[in-house]
Amino acid sequence: MDILTLDFETYYGDDYTLSKMTTEAYVRDPRFEMILVSIKFNDQPTFWILRDRFEHLCTEIDWANTACVAQHAHFDGLILSHHFGCKPAMWIDTLSMARVIDGPKAKNGLEFLAPRHGLGEKGRTIHEARGKRLRDFTTAELRDYGQYCCNDTDLTYKVAQLFLPQLPQAELALISLTVKMFTEPAFVGDPERLRGAVASERQRKIDLLRRIELLCPACAATGLSNDLLDGTVLCPKCKGTGVDAKPVGSNEQFADLLRGFGVEPETKTSPSTGEQIYAFAKTDPAMQSLLEDADEDVRFLAEARIGIKSNIIETRAQRFLGMAERGTLPVYIKHAGAHTLRPSGGDGVNWLNMSNDIENAPRPEMAALKQSIKAPPGHVIVAVDSGQGEARILAWNAEQNDLVEAFAQGRDVYSEHASTVYQRPVDRKNVKADYIPGQVGKIGILSFGFGSGWYTASAGFLKGVLGAPPIQFKEADMLALSVDPTPFLNNPRKVNQVVAMPSRLELNDRFIHCAVAEALVQRYRKKYTKICGRGGFWDTCELAINAMIRGEELVFGAHGVFRTAKDRIYTPTGLWLDYRGIERNADGEATYWDGRKRTKIYGSLLTENLVQHMHRLIVGDQMLEIAEVCKVVLWTYDEVAVVVPEDAAELTYQFMVNILSHAPAWAQGLPLAASGGIGRTLAEAK
Repeated sequence: MDILTLDFETYYGDDYTLSKMTTEAYVRDPRFEMILVSIKFNDQPTFWILRDRFEHLCTEIDWANTACVAQHAHFDGLILSHHFGCKPAMWIDTLSMARVIDGPKAKNGLEFLAPRHGLGEKGRTIHEARGKRLRDFTTAELRDYGQYCCNDTDLTYKVAQLFLPQLPQAELALISLTVKMFTEPAFVGDPERLRGAVASERQRKIDLLRRIELLCPACAATGLSNDLLDGTVLCPKCKGTGVDAKPVGSNEQFADLLRGFGVEPETKTSPSTGEQIYAFAKTDPAMQSLLEDADEDVRFLAEARIGIKSNIIETRAQRFLGMAERGTLPVYIKHAGAHTLRPSGGDGVNWLNMSNDIENAPRPEMAALKQSIKAPPGHVIVAVDSGQGEARILAWNAEQNDLVEAFAQGRDVYSEHASTVYQRPVDRKNVKADYIPGQVGKIGILSFGFGSGWYTASAGFLKGVLGAPPIQFKEADMLALSVDPTPFLNNPRKVNQVVAMPSRLELNDRFIHCAVAEALVQRYRKKYTKICGRGGFWDTCELAINAMIRGEELVFGAHGVFRTAKDRIYTPTGLWLDYRGIERNADGEATYWDGRKRTKIYGSLLTENLVQHMHRLIVGDQMLEIAEVCKVVLWTYDEVAVVVPEDAAELTYQFMVNILSHAPAWAQGLPLAASGGIGRTLAEAK
């Protein structure tokens, strides 16, 4: 296969630039203009050409037998496919490779990447091209720009040559597949539904502000204003909404509004400055308590604050609408965007975060996003996910064989765990009264194995996590669970933490809730000793931290799937997790350099890192197997979605379930399971 390294230089200006636009919007904007492109065939000298010559060259390249190399291949790849109709057999993206090798938090732009590896320096000619169309360049300027572009291509080629031998072929194939989800999209959008989502979210915010009488003072809530020249126009202050969002958006003014309703706003310590700031973030327990306040006006005030400060739904709907109006929907996924090498969202549209959980049930505008993502005519979406993957991998690695056996036999492990902690039979699937106990069992299985303590668990239950509704444990629960709160109440440190805990609950209710949460955590730890007991997997991971610090080899995990080295743990497929500069301080606390700052690491957290990483390895390889047969269009951690002709849907679904239910050869005995759905829209298929 031929290797073609390329780099496009395009027009950009003050208002038309990637710093203010998504990659998709920039490339498909009517203002787009290619200035030039630099090209390197295999190891031949690099050259640059203009558009007319490149169009001719495209007809001579055997794209089916060509691998393209680029730094940020999503950008160059979308230009190549959208403007020139060219789709190479493979994409080799040096930016994605750098996230794997240097870490996702390192500065991985070419201007940092190349000198970091001693490969040369990126020029600065691009800064002189702002606002210049091709016609605006002099001959000398164009020559300089071409040489600058050629240098970028040479640097990209050198980076690729350095990185390629370090990565397994499967990882390179996964990078290419991820890029192609963006450069060769298949999803289509429903513009009408998306317009409705945008309008719905805007109106919801307006209604909230009207409900608490935050009306625009300039137009007396009419939304209109009189202009001497144009007559009646939209009010410039409120843009025709008739409401005033400023008091809700400002921290101090929002605090004063709360005081006006008799509520003294709570504060928290700023993680960046150490100073006291208002606890007004959506995830703050204090804000959660305001959203559930007995006073309806206070609840609406809090909802208005969240609605005005959070534009995520409206912004995403607008971006999806823009994409839908421009064509198919490119899926931007950032390969190895997390330390565990799991993917992450990017380009201002997080495809990995469109949840179906109960938290979003009252928000039809959120559901509208998934309902508006459709398969093309004559096709359907098939989506299958790896069920309970992380809990299964954890039990298998820890050799918690009773739990492994339960998973392997297809038993309801959530109900079984709930039966243990409630000390009575629980059947969440068939007994309506067992719904909440079943959710408690689910939360325990899915989160307690990764170090969740009583404090985190208490807050999580109240908030509602992992698809469960908010759960408050009361005196009746304490009695039903046979929880003795005395040991908890006799612990001064825990008592002080509960007293200081921001919560809507009265102090006595808080003590009951937290005492029950601690009992649930302890019962999990008592039952699953291979995971978190003395000598369990958490302790083994502490030994692995010590081994990394000393540069010693420690082989651990089921079948010895993990192996330590200096500052690193090697994993089954030839990849690794880096813990650069890992060390312990005088207090025994371990930290490592994550590319930006020193980050804590300890046994249960390393457990979570390794399990997430292994799940990513498994699902990634399964997705590659699926991609040999189907058009993969989306990958969201543990789920793979494809687009296929309608008459192939059922067969494809069974094929995908079979693939995602089978463990790789290196994970013999790991019980996996999968399920999913088929639909015309992404919402129907999940």
